[in-house]
Amino acid sequence: MSIVKMVELSAQSPDSWEEATRQAVERAARTLRNIRSVWVKEFEAVVENEQVTQFRVILKIAFQLEEDVSARSTGSEEILGLE
Repeated sequence: MSIVKMVELSAQSPDSWEEATRQAVERAARTLRNIRSVWVKEFEAVVENEQVTQFRVILKIAFQLEEDVSARSTGSEEILGLE
């Protein structure tokens, strides 16, 4: 059985919403392992002098929790909770 946790983040880029999303995932990957997906909830753009200057996203990153080492069996037995 797998358990996935989600965290909500925001990020911005002067280039695009896609780049803001990439930057959020790259930054999250420094401290989170097993990232499985990203869901962009909101898009926003900053306008200065009638020009878009920043693209912002609010997103959720889903990552699979690692199995508890103490829950694993030993030897050739099946590892509990793994598919």
